[in-house]
Amino acid sequence: MDATMMGVELNDAQCLTVDSAWSTFLPNETLAAVFRDLSPSVLAAVARVSRQWRGVAEWLLYSNIFISETLSASSPFPYSTLRCCQTIRLHSHLASGLHKFHIRWKSEHGAHYEPHFDYHLHLGLPSLPEHPTLTPLIFPATDVHYHSLRRVSLSGIGPFTHNRLTHFLNILPAARHLRLPDYHDPIALLPQALPSLTSFSGSPRVAAAILPGRPVQSLVLIGQDYITDLDLSRMALTSIPLRHLDLSSMLVTPTLLRNLSRNLNTVESLKVKLALRHTLHFAGIGLLAALSHLLGAFHRLATLDLSPTHVDYTGLSNSAEELSLCRSWQNACPSLRRVVFPSQTEWAFQEDDNMWVSVLAGGSRRRPAFYSSKKFLGS
Repeated sequence: MDATMMGVELNDAQCLTVDSAWSTFLPNETLAAVFRDLSPSVLAAVARVSRQWRGVAEWLLYSNIFISETLSASSPFPYSTLRCCQTIRLHSHLASGLHKFHIRWKSEHGAHYEPHFDYHLHLGLPSLPEHPTLTPLIFPATDVHYHSLRRVSLSGIGPFTHNRLTHFLNILPAARHLRLPDYHDPIALLPQALPSLTSFSGSPRVAAAILPGRPVQSLVLIGQDYITDLDLSRMALTSIPLRHLDLSSMLVTPTLLRNLSRNLNTVESLKVKLALRHTLHFAGIGLLAALSHLLGAFHRLATLDLSPTHVDYTGLSNSAEELSLCRSWQNACPSLRRVVFPSQTEWAFQEDDNMWVSVLAGGSRRRPAFYSSKKFLGS
Protein backbone atom coordinates (compact mmCIF):
# COMPACT_ATOMS: atom_id res chain seq x y z
CA MET A 1 0.00 0.00 0.00
CA ASP A 2 1.72 3.19 -1.19
CA ALA A 3 0.56 6.77 -1.77
CA THR A 4 -0.84 6.09 -5.26
CA MET A 5 -2.66 2.95 -4.11
CA MET A 6 -4.43 5.08 -1.52
CA GLY A 7 -5.64 7.37 -4.32
CA VAL A 8 -3.60 10.34 -3.12
CA GLU A 9 -0.61 11.99 -4.78
CA LEU A 10 1.98 12.87 -2.14
CA ASN A 11 5.37 14.45 -2.43
CA ASP A 12 8.47 13.08 -0.69
CA ALA A 13 8.00 15.19 2.44
CA GLN A 14 4.39 14.07 2.79
CA CYS A 15 5.42 10.44 2.32
CA LEU A 16 7.85 10.81 5.20
CA THR A 17 5.02 12.24 7.29
CA VAL A 18 2.78 9.28 6.41
CA ASP A 19 5.64 6.88 7.21
CA SER A 20 6.13 8.49 10.60
CA ALA A 21 2.40 8.51 11.38
CA TRP A 22 1.94 4.81 10.59
CA SER A 23 5.08 3.88 12.53
CA THR A 24 3.86 5.78 15.57
CA PHE A 25 0.30 4.51 15.40
CA LEU A 26 0.90 0.76 14.90
CA PRO A 27 3.39 -1.16 17.07
CA ASN A 28 5.43 -3.96 15.54
CA GLU A 29 3.41 -6.62 17.34
CA THR A 30 0.20 -5.36 15.74
CA LEU A 31 1.77 -5.22 12.28
CA ALA A 32 3.11 -8.76 12.70
CA ALA A 33 -0.36 -10.02 13.61
CA VAL A 34 -1.85 -8.27 10.55
CA PHE A 35 0.83 -9.46 8.13
CA ARG A 36 1.22 -13.02 9.44
CA ASP A 37 -1.07 -14.74 6.92
CA LEU A 38 0.09 -12.79 3.86
CA SER A 39 1.82 -14.64 1.02
CA PRO A 40 5.57 -14.08 0.45
CA SER A 41 4.89 -12.03 -2.68
CA VAL A 42 2.53 -9.72 -0.79
CA LEU A 43 4.98 -9.42 2.09
CA ALA A 44 7.66 -8.37 -0.39
CA ALA A 45 5.35 -5.59 -1.60
CA VAL A 46 4.47 -4.59 1.96
CA ALA A 47 8.18 -4.25 2.74
CA ARG A 48 8.35 -1.28 0.36
CA VAL A 49 5.82 0.83 2.29
CA SER A 50 8.06 2.06 5.09
CA ARG A 51 11.15 1.20 7.11
CA GLN A 52 9.08 -0.18 9.95
CA TRP A 53 6.90 -2.28 7.66
CA ARG A 54 10.01 -3.59 5.92
CA GLY A 55 11.48 -4.75 9.21
CA VAL A 56 8.29 -6.60 10.19
CA ALA A 57 7.77 -8.07 6.70
CA GLU A 58 11.35 -9.36 6.50
CA TRP A 59 11.03 -10.86 9.97
CA LEU A 60 7.98 -12.81 8.78
CA LEU A 61 9.55 -13.76 5.44
CA TYR A 62 12.44 -15.38 7.29
CA SER A 63 10.18 -17.27 9.72
CA ASN A 64 9.74 -20.18 7.27
CA ILE A 65 12.72 -21.04 5.11
CA PHE A 66 13.00 -23.93 2.65
CA ILE A 67 16.24 -24.43 0.73
CA SER A 68 16.83 -27.26 -1.73
CA GLU A 69 20.19 -27.58 -3.49
CA THR A 70 21.84 -30.17 -5.70
CA LEU A 71 25.51 -30.82 -4.98
CA SER A 72 27.82 -32.11 -7.70
CA ALA A 73 31.51 -32.58 -8.33
CA SER A 74 31.61 -29.25 -10.17
CA SER A 75 29.51 -27.46 -7.53
CA PRO A 76 30.01 -29.24 -4.21
CA PHE A 77 29.20 -26.25 -2.01
CA PRO A 78 25.63 -25.22 -0.99
CA TYR A 79 25.91 -21.52 -1.77
CA SER A 80 22.22 -20.72 -1.23
CA THR A 81 22.37 -22.19 2.25
CA LEU A 82 25.49 -20.20 3.03
CA ARG A 83 24.01 -16.91 1.78
CA CYS A 84 20.88 -17.44 3.86
CA CYS A 85 22.93 -18.22 6.98
CA GLN A 86 25.12 -15.18 6.43
CA THR A 87 22.03 -12.97 6.08
CA ILE A 88 20.66 -14.26 9.37
CA ARG A 89 24.01 -13.70 11.03
CA LEU A 90 24.26 -10.11 9.79
CA HIS A 91 20.66 -9.34 10.78
CA SER A 92 20.33 -11.06 14.12
CA HIS A 93 16.69 -9.98 14.63
CA LEU A 94 15.66 -12.37 11.83
CA ALA A 95 16.76 -15.37 13.89
CA SER A 96 14.24 -14.57 16.63
CA GLY A 97 11.35 -15.20 14.24
CA LEU A 98 12.52 -18.50 12.77
CA HIS A 99 9.92 -21.24 13.09
CA LYS A 100 11.16 -23.68 10.46
CA PHE A 101 14.46 -23.90 8.60
CA HIS A 102 14.39 -26.79 6.12
CA ILE A 103 17.65 -27.56 4.33
CA ARG A 104 17.71 -30.27 1.66
CA TRP A 105 20.94 -31.22 -0.09
CA LYS A 106 20.73 -33.71 -2.94
CA SER A 107 23.59 -35.45 -4.69
CA GLU A 108 23.77 -35.39 -8.47
CA HIS A 109 23.28 -38.78 -10.18
CA GLY A 110 23.35 -40.62 -6.87
CA ALA A 111 26.91 -39.54 -6.10
CA HIS A 112 27.94 -39.06 -2.49
CA TYR A 113 29.62 -35.92 -1.20
CA GLU A 114 30.63 -35.10 2.33
CA PRO A 115 30.98 -31.30 2.50
CA HIS A 116 33.24 -29.90 5.21
CA PHE A 117 31.90 -26.41 5.76
CA ASP A 118 30.69 -26.65 9.34
CA TYR A 119 32.26 -23.32 10.33
CA HIS A 120 30.17 -21.28 7.91
CA LEU A 121 26.90 -23.00 8.79
CA HIS A 122 27.76 -22.75 12.45
CA LEU A 123 27.79 -18.99 12.16
CA GLY A 124 24.31 -18.77 10.79
CA LEU A 125 22.23 -21.29 12.71
CA PRO A 126 21.51 -19.72 16.09
CA SER A 127 17.96 -21.02 16.63
CA LEU A 128 16.60 -23.41 14.06
CA PRO A 129 13.40 -25.28 14.97
CA GLU A 130 13.75 -27.83 12.15
CA HIS A 131 16.86 -28.96 10.33
CA PRO A 132 16.35 -31.94 7.97
CA THR A 133 18.99 -32.80 5.39
CA LEU A 134 19.56 -35.47 2.75
CA THR A 135 23.35 -35.68 2.95
CA PRO A 136 25.75 -36.09 5.86
CA LEU A 137 26.11 -32.90 7.86
CA ILE A 138 29.15 -32.09 9.97
CA PHE A 139 27.82 -30.45 13.11
CA PRO A 140 30.04 -27.84 14.77
CA ALA A 141 31.70 -28.67 18.03
CA THR A 142 30.20 -25.68 19.86
CA ASP A 143 26.77 -26.55 21.19
CA VAL A 144 25.40 -23.16 22.27
CA HIS A 145 23.78 -22.50 18.89
CA TYR A 146 21.45 -25.50 19.17
CA HIS A 147 19.95 -24.79 22.59
CA SER A 148 16.68 -23.46 21.14
CA LEU A 149 16.02 -26.20 18.58
CA ARG A 150 12.48 -27.55 19.02
CA ARG A 151 11.92 -29.81 16.01
CA VAL A 152 14.69 -31.93 14.51
CA SER A 153 14.34 -34.14 11.44
CA LEU A 154 17.31 -35.90 9.85
CA SER A 155 16.63 -38.05 6.79
CA GLY A 156 18.83 -39.61 4.15
CA ILE A 157 21.81 -39.10 6.42
CA GLY A 158 23.56 -42.17 5.00
CA PRO A 159 26.84 -43.16 6.64
CA PHE A 160 26.38 -40.79 9.56
CA THR A 161 28.92 -41.87 12.13
CA HIS A 162 27.50 -42.86 15.47
CA ASN A 163 29.64 -40.42 17.46
CA ARG A 164 28.58 -37.36 15.46
CA LEU A 165 24.86 -38.06 15.72
CA THR A 166 25.10 -38.99 19.39
CA HIS A 167 26.97 -35.78 20.20
CA PHE A 168 24.42 -33.69 18.33
CA LEU A 169 21.44 -35.26 20.10
CA ASN A 170 23.16 -34.81 23.45
CA ILE A 171 23.17 -31.01 23.05
CA LEU A 172 19.47 -30.43 22.32
CA PRO A 173 17.90 -29.52 25.68
CA ALA A 174 14.80 -27.90 24.14
CA ALA A 175 14.05 -30.40 21.36
CA ARG A 176 10.47 -31.65 21.58
CA HIS A 177 10.10 -33.55 18.31
CA LEU A 178 12.72 -35.87 16.81
CA ARG A 179 12.48 -37.73 13.52
CA LEU A 180 15.12 -40.24 12.34
CA PRO A 181 13.28 -42.22 9.63
CA ASP A 182 16.20 -44.10 8.11
CA TYR A 183 18.72 -44.43 10.92
CA HIS A 184 18.88 -47.96 12.31
CA ASP A 185 22.20 -48.28 14.13
CA PRO A 186 22.50 -48.61 17.91
CA ILE A 187 22.65 -45.31 19.77
CA ALA A 188 23.47 -44.49 23.38
CA LEU A 189 22.61 -41.02 24.67
CA LEU A 190 23.51 -39.37 27.93
CA PRO A 191 20.79 -39.83 30.59
CA GLN A 192 20.17 -36.07 30.67
CA ALA A 193 19.94 -35.73 26.86
CA LEU A 194 16.65 -34.70 25.18
CA PRO A 195 14.87 -33.90 28.47
CA SER A 196 11.96 -32.17 26.69
CA LEU A 197 11.29 -34.79 24.01
CA THR A 198 7.54 -35.41 23.54
CA SER A 199 7.43 -37.20 20.17
CA PHE A 200 9.72 -39.54 18.27
CA SER A 201 9.55 -41.02 14.77
CA GLY A 202 11.99 -43.69 13.67
CA SER A 203 12.93 -47.34 13.69
CA PRO A 204 11.96 -49.58 16.62
CA ARG A 205 15.60 -50.21 17.48
CA VAL A 206 16.38 -46.51 17.84
CA ALA A 207 13.08 -45.85 19.63
CA ALA A 208 14.00 -48.48 22.22
CA ALA A 209 17.23 -46.59 22.90
CA ILE A 210 15.77 -43.07 23.03
CA LEU A 211 12.41 -43.43 24.81
CA PRO A 212 13.45 -44.76 28.26
CA GLY A 213 13.38 -42.02 30.88
CA ARG A 214 12.04 -39.34 28.53
CA PRO A 215 8.55 -37.73 28.46
CA VAL A 216 7.59 -39.10 25.03
CA GLN A 217 3.84 -39.18 24.48
CA SER A 218 3.68 -39.75 20.72
CA LEU A 219 5.56 -42.51 18.88
CA VAL A 220 5.74 -43.28 15.15
CA LEU A 221 7.53 -46.52 14.29
CA ILE A 222 8.99 -46.93 10.81
CA GLY A 223 10.41 -49.86 8.89
CA GLN A 224 10.66 -53.21 10.60
CA ASP A 225 7.68 -55.57 10.55
CA TYR A 226 9.07 -57.43 13.55
CA ILE A 227 9.93 -55.86 16.90
CA THR A 228 11.62 -57.80 19.65
CA ASP A 229 10.00 -58.07 23.08
CA LEU A 230 13.10 -56.45 24.56
CA ASP A 231 12.72 -53.38 22.36
CA LEU A 232 9.01 -53.13 23.16
CA SER A 233 9.66 -53.39 26.88
CA ARG A 234 12.21 -50.59 26.67
CA MET A 235 9.77 -48.36 24.75
CA ALA A 236 7.42 -48.68 27.71
CA LEU A 237 9.98 -47.07 30.04
CA THR A 238 9.05 -43.48 29.20
CA SER A 239 8.89 -41.08 32.14
CA ILE A 240 5.17 -40.48 31.45
CA PRO A 241 2.68 -42.87 29.80
CA LEU A 242 2.85 -43.16 26.02
CA ARG A 243 -0.43 -41.85 24.59
CA HIS A 244 -0.25 -42.01 20.79
CA LEU A 245 1.15 -44.86 18.69
CA ASP A 246 1.35 -44.70 14.88
CA LEU A 247 2.22 -47.92 13.03
CA SER A 248 1.04 -46.78 9.59
CA SER A 249 4.58 -47.03 8.15
CA MET A 250 4.97 -50.74 8.82
CA LEU A 251 2.92 -53.92 8.35
CA VAL A 252 1.41 -55.09 11.62
CA THR A 253 0.63 -58.76 12.09
CA PRO A 254 -1.75 -60.09 14.77
CA THR A 255 1.31 -61.42 16.62
CA LEU A 256 2.95 -58.00 16.70
CA LEU A 257 -0.32 -56.40 17.80
CA ARG A 258 -0.50 -58.93 20.64
CA ASN A 259 3.02 -58.08 21.74
CA LEU A 260 2.20 -54.36 21.58
CA SER A 261 -0.85 -54.89 23.78
CA ARG A 262 1.34 -56.50 26.42
CA ASN A 263 3.94 -53.73 26.54
CA LEU A 264 2.36 -50.47 25.32
CA ASN A 265 -1.16 -50.78 26.67
CA THR A 266 -1.37 -47.16 27.90
CA VAL A 267 -1.93 -45.68 24.42
CA GLU A 268 -5.08 -43.65 23.82
CA SER A 269 -4.86 -43.59 20.02
CA LEU A 270 -3.60 -46.39 17.80
CA LYS A 271 -3.04 -46.09 14.05
CA VAL A 272 -2.34 -49.43 12.38
CA LYS A 273 -1.58 -50.78 8.93
CA LEU A 274 -2.64 -54.41 9.19
CA ALA A 275 -0.81 -57.07 7.19
CA LEU A 276 -4.12 -58.60 6.08
CA ARG A 277 -4.68 -56.98 2.70
CA HIS A 278 -5.51 -60.10 0.67
CA THR A 279 -7.22 -61.86 3.55
CA LEU A 280 -9.61 -58.96 4.06
CA HIS A 281 -10.19 -58.75 0.33
CA PHE A 282 -11.60 -62.27 0.15
CA ALA A 283 -12.93 -62.84 3.67
CA GLY A 284 -14.35 -59.39 4.43
CA ILE A 285 -13.82 -57.15 7.43
CA GLY A 286 -15.84 -59.47 9.65
CA LEU A 287 -12.54 -61.26 10.11
CA LEU A 288 -11.42 -58.31 12.26
CA ALA A 289 -13.75 -59.39 15.05
CA ALA A 290 -10.82 -61.51 16.24
CA LEU A 291 -9.07 -58.29 17.30
CA SER A 292 -11.46 -57.89 20.24
CA HIS A 293 -9.37 -59.87 22.73
CA LEU A 294 -6.25 -57.90 21.74
CA LEU A 295 -7.95 -54.50 22.00
CA GLY A 296 -9.19 -55.41 25.45
CA ALA A 297 -5.63 -55.07 26.76
CA PHE A 298 -5.53 -51.36 25.82
CA HIS A 299 -7.27 -49.94 28.89
CA ARG A 300 -7.23 -46.30 27.70
CA LEU A 301 -7.70 -46.73 23.96
CA ALA A 302 -10.12 -44.10 22.61
CA THR A 303 -9.24 -44.03 18.88
CA LEU A 304 -8.50 -46.98 16.59
CA ASP A 305 -7.47 -45.95 13.08
CA LEU A 306 -7.22 -48.77 10.52
CA SER A 307 -7.38 -46.45 7.49
CA PRO A 308 -3.75 -47.14 6.42
CA THR A 309 -4.72 -50.80 5.83
CA HIS A 310 -5.08 -51.16 2.09
CA VAL A 311 -7.86 -53.36 0.76
CA ASP A 312 -8.65 -53.72 -2.93
CA TYR A 313 -12.29 -52.82 -2.40
CA THR A 314 -11.48 -49.64 -0.42
CA GLY A 315 -14.32 -47.18 -0.96
CA LEU A 316 -16.97 -49.87 -0.55
CA SER A 317 -18.07 -50.44 3.01
CA ASN A 318 -20.45 -52.77 4.69
CA SER A 319 -21.95 -50.51 7.33
CA ALA A 320 -23.68 -53.38 9.13
CA GLU A 321 -20.41 -55.22 9.62
CA GLU A 322 -18.56 -52.06 10.64
CA LEU A 323 -21.22 -51.18 13.18
CA SER A 324 -21.10 -54.71 14.56
CA LEU A 325 -17.32 -54.49 14.91
CA CYS A 326 -17.56 -51.14 16.72
CA ARG A 327 -19.92 -52.66 19.25
CA SER A 328 -17.86 -55.81 19.65
CA TRP A 329 -14.61 -53.90 20.13
CA GLN A 330 -16.19 -51.51 22.61
CA ASN A 331 -17.46 -54.42 24.66
CA ALA A 332 -13.86 -55.60 24.93
CA CYS A 333 -12.42 -52.07 25.25
CA PRO A 334 -14.98 -49.82 27.00
CA SER A 335 -12.86 -46.67 26.48
CA LEU A 336 -13.14 -46.90 22.66
CA ARG A 337 -14.90 -43.87 21.16
CA ARG A 338 -13.70 -43.54 17.55
CA VAL A 339 -12.93 -46.08 14.81
CA VAL A 340 -11.72 -45.53 11.23
CA PHE A 341 -11.98 -48.57 8.97
CA PRO A 342 -9.92 -49.56 5.89
CA SER A 343 -12.87 -48.29 3.81
CA GLN A 344 -11.96 -44.81 5.22
CA THR A 345 -15.36 -44.73 6.95
CA GLU A 346 -15.22 -43.13 10.39
CA TRP A 347 -17.47 -44.14 13.25
CA ALA A 348 -17.93 -42.23 16.49
CA PHE A 349 -19.67 -43.19 19.70
CA GLN A 350 -22.30 -40.66 20.76
CA GLU A 351 -22.39 -40.54 24.54
CA ASP A 352 -25.79 -38.84 24.74
CA ASP A 353 -27.50 -41.34 22.44
CA ASN A 354 -25.41 -44.30 23.60
CA MET A 355 -24.89 -45.40 19.99
CA TRP A 356 -22.32 -45.58 17.20
CA VAL A 357 -22.84 -43.35 14.16
CA SER A 358 -21.03 -42.97 10.88
CA VAL A 359 -19.51 -39.50 10.62
CA LEU A 360 -18.71 -37.34 7.60
CA ALA A 361 -15.51 -35.28 7.41
CA GLY A 362 -17.41 -32.18 8.51
CA GLY A 363 -18.66 -33.90 11.64
CA SER A 364 -22.26 -34.51 10.51
CA ARG A 365 -23.95 -37.88 10.61
CA ARG A 366 -24.87 -39.80 7.51
CA ARG A 367 -27.27 -42.61 6.76
CA PRO A 368 -25.23 -45.84 6.37
CA ALA A 369 -25.06 -47.29 2.87
CA PHE A 370 -24.86 -51.06 2.70
CA TYR A 371 -22.48 -52.90 0.41
CA SER A 372 -21.25 -56.43 0.32
CA SER A 373 -17.82 -56.68 1.84
CA LYS A 374 -16.93 -59.25 -0.82
CA LYS A 375 -17.94 -57.10 -3.75
CA PHE A 376 -15.22 -56.36 -6.31
CA LEU A 377 -14.77 -53.05 -8.03
CA GLY A 378 -16.15 -53.21 -11.55
CA SER A 379 -18.31 -56.27 -10.90
